[in-house]
Amino acid sequence: MRSSMIQKLLDKDFFVSSKQNITLEPRAPQPVYPEHTHNFNEIVIVTKGSGKHVLNGQLFDLYPSMMFYIHASDCHLYENVNDLHLTNILFREPDKFNFINGINELIPSQNSNQSHYFVDKKCDQHVQAILNQLNQVNEQPNPVQESLFLQLLLLFKQNQYVNQGSGSTDTRVKQLLHWLQIHFKEPIDWDKITQQFSLSLRSFHRHIKNQLGITPQKYLLKLRLAEAYTQLLYTSKSITAIAQECGFNDSAYFSTCFKQEFKVSPLILRNDPEKHYH
Repeated sequence: MRSSMIQKLLDKDFFVSSKQNITLEPRAPQPVYPEHTHNFNEIVIVTKGSGKHVLNGQLFDLYPSMMFYIHASDCHLYENVNDLHLTNILFREPDKFNFINGINELIPSQNSNQSHYFVDKKCDQHVQAILNQLNQVNEQPNPVQESLFLQLLLLFKQNQYVNQGSGSTDTRVKQLLHWLQIHFKEPIDWDKITQQFSLSLRSFHRHIKNQLGITPQKYLLKLRLAEAYTQLLYTSKSITAIAQECGFNDSAYFSTCFKQEFKVSPLILRNDPEKHYH
């Protein structure tokens, strides 16, 4: 059975004792890592580089200043890594915490259709300060450690719900990137959408190129291709239907872009699922 082939990472290999509820596990760099699950949860912060992350069968591109949640029963893997550096915040189930409770409301549900978020510079600075403090506190359970973890959860939650078009330029750029993660299948009028976030198209282009190393159009293309990749593997829709749904009006152009991104054509991937990352 496929499930028996998936590696399961165990808390005893990462936590100093059964009483420790939170620990940090840096990956500098993160190598290619096959599909696995855990008996603990994770918050992952991308600090450098890039790569592809497959979470429960769905493909995501990773960029610096991105963070995401991994639930204990999630299956995921890392592929096509390029100097990818991660900070993993490992934590046990919230009901095992000794000094704080009710934090489930601050953690997106496993079935949430949004799992990868960009963090703006202000939030990132606060997060790094808290991580430095977490590194200094005792590894045994204590109220300081858990209160710092609560602060992290609150920061990430606040970062996700800043009013559209408000905040610094960096904040508005990250808001627009998040908007594109949701609306990438739609036709995009760059002039209109940048104005909606109180940004000039030139400023947005410059920030994205500096932060992600690619243009806004390339970022949008990668979002569309990642969705098409997932649908090719896990739906029975035709290749043409998938291309159209993901924002490609020309099937030949879609196939060319897909092969450039994944080194395999949509047809070969559909006919031979062993070609995919799993």
